[in-house]
Amino acid sequence: MAVYIGCGTVFGLAMGMGWVAPDASMLPWATFVGTMLAVLYVALRSGWSARFHDAALTAPQIVLGVTAACWGYVLGGPVRTAALFPLLLVLIFGTFSLGWRRILWLTVFAIVSLSFSIALRHGPSPGGDWSLDAPGMHVDLVNLGMLVVLLPATSLVAVRLSSLRRKLRSERRALTEALAEVQRLATRDELTGLPNRRHMQELLDRELARSARHEHRFSIALIDLDHFKRINDAHGHAAGDAVLRSFAMTAVGGLRGHDVLARWGGEEFLLLMPDTAGPQAEATVWRMLERVGHLPFMDAGSLSFSAGVCEYRRGETATQLLDRADVQMYEAKRAGRGTVQVG
Repeated sequence: MAVYIGCGTVFGLAMGMGWVAPDASMLPWATFVGTMLAVLYVALRSGWSARFHDAALTAPQIVLGVTAACWGYVLGGPVRTAALFPLLLVLIFGTFSLGWRRILWLTVFAIVSLSFSIALRHGPSPGGDWSLDAPGMHVDLVNLGMLVVLLPATSLVAVRLSSLRRKLRSERRALTEALAEVQRLATRDELTGLPNRRHMQELLDRELARSARHEHRFSIALIDLDHFKRINDAHGHAAGDAVLRSFAMTAVGGLRGHDVLARWGGEEFLLLMPDTAGPQAEATVWRMLERVGHLPFMDAGSLSFSAGVCEYRRGETATQLLDRADVQMYEAKRAGRGTVQVG
């Protein structure tokens, strides 16, 4: 809008100075441009244009710019060459969203539009003055020739910029995906898909800080699969990996949405249960034990685990809490495995 207002102001000053023919009225031109800008503005701001692939309506805006410039050329008289300057800006505008084919067609449209404008200047009727000696014909032909040379060159630059923009967008998308993958690898156990020890440590520290601020309860459970070494010894690590994945999938399926199960290391898992007191945490782990008990454990019968459950005590560190859970887990193993101890 600012460009159109600026160009219209310069053209109006030229008329005021008498450099443009007195019969060349700007009112139809200004009415056309103002109406088209208003329509485009409403289409963009209302969201109506979002239904199109080119939501910015770039091509219609370029068509408007070319039409306005060529119309100004017809009205411009001796200063008509200045009306062609905005055409370069108009085509560069297309680099932000148009492909090279559409830019090419718009370039052809601009050249044809100027040719039509020259035809109007020298008389659309058969009696028009079309000789080389006609007033202003030399200027018009030079302008047309320069446009035929410069607009395709400008379009090539626009196509190049458009290609670079698409390449940058593709590289940015690839970088975003790579960063997401790095983040996933940094926080997830590759075998089970569960949060890894590092990420769980961060979640545990965050829960400790939240408990210190709001004085809410939370509990943890340290879980160790029983007799897991038998699988690796008798059937190999591939079988052991399959058991770990099966356990992780089954155990997570029975948890609440805000509970987090992480692989703590080897066949050990850590369960974080926010807003959960000791008795509720114990009940949750017992349900998990019952749930995974339906999984086959090779030739060792059904799968089981030993777990130590502890509710956070105000003032203790994460290490102290984990140590208490570890002691309870070994108490569960000494009690015969396949059980839960609370401390």
